[in-house]
Amino acid sequence: MVLRKNILPIILTCCAFGVLILPPAGWAANIEIGSGIRVDMPVKSMKQLRDRGLVKQKFDYSCGAAALATILRYGFGEAVTEKQILLELFDLLSDKEKKISEKEGFSLLDLQRVAQARGYKAQGFRLEAKYLPRLSGPVIVFIEPRGYKHFAVLRGVRGDRIHLADPSRGNIRMPAYRFLESWLQKGDKGIIFVVEPRTAKPADATARTQSLTPPLKGLPQPEIMTVRDMLAVGNPFVRLPELLR
Repeated sequence: MVLRKNILPIILTCCAFGVLILPPAGWAANIEIGSGIRVDMPVKSMKQLRDRGLVKQKFDYSCGAAALATILRYGFGEAVTEKQILLELFDLLSDKEKKISEKEGFSLLDLQRVAQARGYKAQGFRLEAKYLPRLSGPVIVFIEPRGYKHFAVLRGVRGDRIHLADPSRGNIRMPAYRFLESWLQKGDKGIIFVVEPRTAKPADATARTQSLTPPLKGLPQPEIMTVRDMLAVGNPFVRLPELLR
């Protein structure tokens, strides 16, 4: 009786907080499927599920690079890492631009340069919120949750829920109103950054931009962001020396 009295609170505590007790990565559960047959089924941890299908950022300033790497890796099947994108960003900057970036961060224009250098079409647009459910593919979005400038990948909209692949928080769903609070800019429009697949024939930078249209189903062309507009969209950071090691 004493033994049960001591164990019961432990059992109840484990049940109450069971969601927090996660199996290690690669763990398998032995499950009976009938007729005495048992199979080992792989069990994914909550962290694995949360981070599935996206590239997580490793630095405070690298959300844009991680978001672009997510699109290229999981959208177009290119084996690219966040670090590769960051190094390419630096390589494409002049010495003067590097000094500016160290203070002001990477901009949407920098992401466009990297995407175009890799042969993709890429362009920033300003879009009204009512058109978000009509997007037919993932896009990079610029958001400011609690005033923090940030890039993430918008996977889609289902009902009143927004599905984001966030480089810092993982895969998340949130109410549409909460997303709009951080996404909408002045004029009731928000910023999206569209990347299209490579073409069979290499195109110059002008052609990559002019022929690009966002993945909208039967909707008019949204507002195209100018070079100056995209240069102004970014997040500040302090450059970390270990990046170039």
